[in-house]
Amino acid sequence: MRDYLVSMGDEATLLDPAVDIGDEAALSHAMDSLSSRSIETIYHLAAQANVGESFGSSHEVFRVNVMGTLNLLEAARRVFPRARIIIVSSSEVYGRVSSNLLPVNEDSPVAPLSPYAASKIAAEQVAMQAFRASGQRVIIARPFNHIGPGQSDSYVVSALAKRVLLAQRDGISSIRVGNLESRRDFTDVRDVVTAYRKMAEAGVAGTVYNVCSGQSLSISWLAERIIELTGAKVVLERDPRLVRDVEVSNIYGDSSRCRSELSWKPAISIEESLKDVLEWWSIRLEAY
Repeated sequence: MRDYLVSMGDEATLLDPAVDIGDEAALSHAMDSLSSRSIETIYHLAAQANVGESFGSSHEVFRVNVMGTLNLLEAARRVFPRARIIIVSSSEVYGRVSSNLLPVNEDSPVAPLSPYAASKIAAEQVAMQAFRASGQRVIIARPFNHIGPGQSDSYVVSALAKRVLLAQRDGISSIRVGNLESRRDFTDVRDVVTAYRKMAEAGVAGTVYNVCSGQSLSISWLAERIIELTGAKVVLERDPRLVRDVEVSNIYGDSSRCRSELSWKPAISIEESLKDVLEWWSIRLEAY
């Protein structure tokens, strides 16, 4: 996000990464330290963001994602009352959706399945209350799955790319995987941050925007494409222990609000994203 803002000529400041947004006093102090600056937009991306891990750490997830959002909004209302605030939520709030109700739009029912998803819809409600009661210029983004260079290997596509490259390098013929039949709506992270900036420029306060491609791809298709792009001779073996107990089989979104109101649409193809992810991991794995 910061790299993109700077490339567009914006002055971008990161809040100190050591600040715990769940700590009201620490966050308030950090915001006060920026009070001499003319802050026009706050992009709120700080969160506990791993869906699978949220089942074992629900209290921490709610502390960071919900109370952290409340702390941020209260500090911003005091220090930067006219700032636009882009609250980054998640498509996980929609939960499991029947195929006849796809694609989901911003008015679709929310039905969170994980503590992470529940924390995100709670954070959205905290933000909307601040908009309605205090007039804070809050805009909510609901991005679907991200893909792109630099992503942690705790996420499926990045993890597959890394593991396939390692298997190819080390002469390993198979790797164990979880459920490959799930289908998700993937958008390159570089397109996602473009959408966030467009929300800051032209988004309507109090509005929710889906950020997505509008199509779903199976994890198995992505894995096969990664193997093809690398030329690796590796077989994927399903391991039941790696399958989540609670899983959404298929979801994709309707981004027509983003397209019509913000003139945004994805520009980076899935093929380009996969190639860039593989190149990013190739460079880093050379050091091992």
